[in-house]
Amino acid sequence: MTTQILSRSSSETLNNSKNQGLEVQNRDSQMKQVRRAYSVAQQVKYLHLEAEIDVLLQQLKTLKQS
Repeated sequence: MTTQILSRSSSETLNNSKNQGLEVQNRDSQMKQVRRAYSVAQQVKYLHLEAEIDVLLQQLKTLKQS
């Protein structure tokens, strides 16, 4: 039983790291699109909103764990 839990945990960790890698790639491609289409001021607003979303999502995850 312990082995099953460990292997499940390892595979979940691997999946999470793959998902995070894909998120970074997606975010990079989104930023390239934003840079081409918008002014610097609009890019700054976009980055602030994106950071705020990240903070809110992290807070939501924390609340769900509690």
